[in-house]
Amino acid sequence: MFSAIRKSAMAVAALTMVFVAGAAPANAAGLGTYGDFSRMFDKSAGQFWSGSWRNQWAWEPKGGNVSHIRWGDPAKWPPANYEKFQRVGDWVKLDGYGNNEGMLKQRVTKEQIGDVNCKNMKPLLSLDGKQHYVKWTIQPEAYCLEAWGKILIPGGTDVDFYHKQVWFPPSGPTCANKYFKGRTCIKQFEIWKDNNRGNGDVGGPLELRHKRDNIFAKGMGPAFIIHNYFPNDGWQAELRQAWTY
Repeated sequence: MFSAIRKSAMAVAALTMVFVAGAAPANAAGLGTYGDFSRMFDKSAGQFWSGSWRNQWAWEPKGGNVSHIRWGDPAKWPPANYEKFQRVGDWVKLDGYGNNEGMLKQRVTKEQIGDVNCKNMKPLLSLDGKQHYVKWTIQPEAYCLEAWGKILIPGGTDVDFYHKQVWFPPSGPTCANKYFKGRTCIKQFEIWKDNNRGNGDVGGPLELRHKRDNIFAKGMGPAFIIHNYFPNDGWQAELRQAWTY
């Protein structure tokens, strides 16, 4: 999804400070919802840049607590593919990935939740098989989610996956990127592994595909800052424009 562009270690250090020194206290209340930070149920879009390279996201609310998000080159918009998310109670769940030809469902076989260090993990039960992606109500303390499962390929070999996420509580109004300052942000750290080597080559052990931070700014959306650790360690992009349509 992202090209190989490297940024300085100083940017990484500054980003870390936002979510350590600026983390919300454990007794914080009224921190908002994932919708406040992601703009999931708004007809919203944003464009994030790294040098002269740029990429874009857009939410497409579908009603019934469902919304699709697309990511792609703004010069070739809209991209064919989307991700389907659904709010179910106090959770946002990931259903799968679609385009005009249909949808590939993603179904979990095991999920668990624990603390910021991914310790003290406890089982999460998914009655519909959809992945617990993030809590709708923003939490005052960081939490870890792990999921194992399959992306179902009709007429083909199902892809096995592992997804780890750590969701951090809001910063103070100290979050900044190259273009915007004085924002309140949440951070998603994620690791994704699968056994899909591409071009129909599926099977064997899970391999690391992505390791990154995604910073969401309240009222602006995702990709306020994206910092990649794998592949292309040190690559960073920042939200430059956000709008409704």
